[in-house]
Amino acid sequence: MSATALTRRDLHFSSPAAELVRQPLPAWPLMLLLVGFPLWWALGAAAFMPLILAGVMAVLMLARGGTVLVPGILPWAAFLVWVAAAGINLLSGASLLAYGQRSGILLAVGIFLLYVINARDNLPVRKVVYALLAMWLAIVLLGITAIYFPDYRLTTPVGLILPDALLENPLVRNLVLPPLAEVQHPGGAPEAFNRPAAPFPYANSWGVMFAVLTPVACAAVALVRSPLAKALLVLGMAVSFWPALATSNRGMLVGLGAAVVYVVIRLAFRGRLAAAALGLAGMLLAGGTIVATGSLQEILDRQLYSDSTSGRLSLYRQTWQATLEQPLLGYGTPQLEETIGVSLGTQGYLWMLMFSYGLVGLGLFLYFLAGAVLRTWHTPSTVGLWLHSVPVAALVMVPFYGFDVMQLTAVFVVLALLLRGRYGAE
Repeated sequence: MSATALTRRDLHFSSPAAELVRQPLPAWPLMLLLVGFPLWWALGAAAFMPLILAGVMAVLMLARGGTVLVPGILPWAAFLVWVAAAGINLLSGASLLAYGQRSGILLAVGIFLLYVINARDNLPVRKVVYALLAMWLAIVLLGITAIYFPDYRLTTPVGLILPDALLENPLVRNLVLPPLAEVQHPGGAPEAFNRPAAPFPYANSWGVMFAVLTPVACAAVALVRSPLAKALLVLGMAVSFWPALATSNRGMLVGLGAAVVYVVIRLAFRGRLAAAALGLAGMLLAGGTIVATGSLQEILDRQLYSDSTSGRLSLYRQTWQATLEQPLLGYGTPQLEETIGVSLGTQGYLWMLMFSYGLVGLGLFLYFLAGAVLRTWHTPSTVGLWLHSVPVAALVMVPFYGFDVMQLTAVFVVLALLLRGRYGAE
């Protein structure tokens, strides 16, 4: 079905004649968002520039008119409506600020999804993949820098103008005066754990982004035509595991492993046995490297000293019990539990969704994400398979790690490519 047919018959936004004269949406807002993100981070503006650019994209789409929707988007709209309804359970002004910030992120990534679907003329698959690749290269280079300078913290223009009262908040401080690494000193550990984090506040955020974007880098290898460029990308992927392993992220390895296994199995079922064998060999080599370099032992040591696993399980139990008391609309936002000193609805995006927006909100989110995976199951190319593994990796990681604006953006931009390809909007 063509994009024009969808617009005319299903959405009734415009006539075919208007479609012919409508100007294509420009590529620059998405390029500023993805390629420019390291700059926004260095300026201390990483927290709000995505929201500003989402507003720009919304204005451009409204001015252009005739916005095309494809099947699979309406569940996200229903989820946003439910998020809005959950706001009635907020308890304080501070909760309202946190709720507004999270709601803004969810609205923004939905706008990014729509924009990429509708900007197909100026945002072909190759251009979007290369923009995501640029972000992957940036986090790898910053991760390597963090290994050498773990204690360095940037002084940014935004950080200089904010009042000291705001900078006392640890999250605000890490956003506007960002550190290169998350330096942890668990009790009993013989030395600190220096975990690369830049351009994000925390090492787990770095790990989520790495797991989401590395399959995109694999898609880029399949897209580039130059043998030299392919070789350099493969070399870059090998080097990228240096900062990745330094983060000691278990969930990152699980998510990335799930993406690779998924693509290998799909290739094998398509009769692409050589490609499947190459992917399997790469996975085994990576696993051997993790063991041989001592990275696996370092991950285990960090869990031994921090005891994060048992702490997470206890938090999850309390979050579940609290959710059962308000299962429909939840609490609007995570809330601090004084007895344990940690907020319920944290330590995993699934738990945040469930606690903040209730079981219905969680169900709508998972229905959208899993539904998009199923809708785009029959992607024909190897590039498409690697892109399709991105939401698969995200589904695997949502119980363990939080997804902030850029992690969600990467997933939603990939989903936009998959959905518009599936429904003839390419």
